[in-house]
Amino acid sequence: MTPPLVPADVVIPRLPWVPIYADRLWSSDFFAVATDAEFRAAFCLWLKSWTQRPAGSLPNDDRLLCRLAELNGNLAKWGKVKRIALRHWILCDDDRLYHPVVAELVLDTHKRLSAKQERMANARAARVINKANNNTNNNANDLPSPPHPLSRDKHNLDGARARTREHAPEGKVFSKNGGSGAAAPPPPINPKILNHGEVCSCNNCTRWAAQQQRAG
Repeated sequence: MTPPLVPADVVIPRLPWVPIYADRLWSSDFFAVATDAEFRAAFCLWLKSWTQRPAGSLPNDDRLLCRLAELNGNLAKWGKVKRIALRHWILCDDDRLYHPVVAELVLDTHKRLSAKQERMANARAARVINKANNNTNNNANDLPSPPHPLSRDKHNLDGARARTREHAPEGKVFSKNGGSGAAAPPPPINPKILNHGEVCSCNNCTRWAAQQQRAG
């Protein structure tokens, strides 16, 4: 006996076409000796073997073969065409019939279909990854922007002013001549320092305030 020419797990979906090597068929001994009825039965068996399990095989049963050959169950007609219609079909270990040329075409088609399915699966996976990356980028764009550097500087300046006022000695008074007396008014605002909208105790403003007191 011979091992099956097509693995048991090879299944071909129903196709609107099947490949045929026309030159090999026209030059074959089968085409040279087959009658019209024999050729018709054989051609039906070739086509229908593609939808069997495994693909490219036929059952070893005359009643089933008669129906697959489109002889309407007429076993007498099948008996007349069987020998030539099954020319080159081989009975294998799994008790099914295989044709070497049909098996070759089935295996090649199965390889091509499997490669196509793999490419489609990879394309779907790539689309899923791209979609996930796009969603991640969109979520990152929705995050609030960092504060402007000028805003941070103003915040730090306000904090420094608050700390200066908090740690300044209480009750210290100044007079025009430098003596102590009633609580001195807050130092004037330096108009030359931009963005100083309140009393400031920085070095520049303090120096400017002292100059103004001496000039007064």
